[in-house]
Amino acid sequence: MSLDDTLHTTFETLRRSVDEALTREVKSVEAQLRSAIDQERRTILEQADLTAQAAADLRAVTTASSASAVEIDRARQASYDEGFDAGRAVGWENGRHHGTAEGRQAALGDASARELANSERLVASVRQIDAMRTVPEMLDVLLKCAMQEAARAAVLIVRGQELQGWKFIGFGARTENPTEFRQAVLGSGVIEEAIRTGQAATTHGVVRVPAPAFAELKLGRRAIGVPIVIQGRAVAVLYADQGSRELPPEHPSEGVAWPAAIEVMVRHASRCLEASSALRPAQPGQPGPAGHAAPASTPGLSPAAPAPSAGTAAHAHTPVPVGGLR
Repeated sequence: MSLDDTLHTTFETLRRSVDEALTREVKSVEAQLRSAIDQERRTILEQADLTAQAAADLRAVTTASSASAVEIDRARQASYDEGFDAGRAVGWENGRHHGTAEGRQAALGDASARELANSERLVASVRQIDAMRTVPEMLDVLLKCAMQEAARAAVLIVRGQELQGWKFIGFGARTENPTEFRQAVLGSGVIEEAIRTGQAATTHGVVRVPAPAFAELKLGRRAIGVPIVIQGRAVAVLYADQGSRELPPEHPSEGVAWPAAIEVMVRHASRCLEASSALRPAQPGQPGPAGHAAPASTPGLSPAAPAPSAGTAAHAHTPVPVGGLR
């Protein structure tokens, strides 16, 4: 089964699950509304009985006594006020039940729409990455897709123990001359952790890792670094964050799922680059799997060292030459 079929099947299953959950919730709300209406009807009937009894008592009192007209009017007004207050309380309760049910339905609808939009956006990003044929094109598309999820994003190339900027979006003046940016891998926060482990690293994970200094990210805002790994070697890192300024609540970066979406995109791009590298003719004399010649480096990104394991010191990075990117 192709990736598109698998994704289609997965999201179709997700859609059906959401529809079933929404149907169950609607039925539950309908049952609550029926119960509330029945309770309201009983309350009104009881109030009517009480009012009728009060009126009967009032008639008995006025018949049996020589109360003045003023006293009768006062008693009548008191009964009216009592009935009015009781009716108003019933109306408030009825409105509250209806408002709760409608609010719950609206919230479920909004959540379902957002989840579907996030899923469709991720599928579209994966398809765009699939369509790219060169490393610069793929990194451009990867960065553009990451910006649909995050407030800022950048791609940095791993050159041994140093990082070189490739492209920045949302980082002010650094966006204009990205390749002039240099920084040591050591001390680069989530970027260093991503290179060291070969896995995504976030500022809000089990182990809190800071954002890189160049990001100047406000405390409490989320950031993620995801390595682009080819044949077990981290050759570049995609960094993304929420930015220091809060965006509208509907922006994906203000949610909690955007780091996972970016990790999926980067992992898929890594596999695409790795597949492109594996399909190129092997260089003579280089051993490969099962005794065959090893595949040549991916055009534009030539990994030269595996991403160190979690137990390796953070500063022990083997140089990773990167060609074809200026």
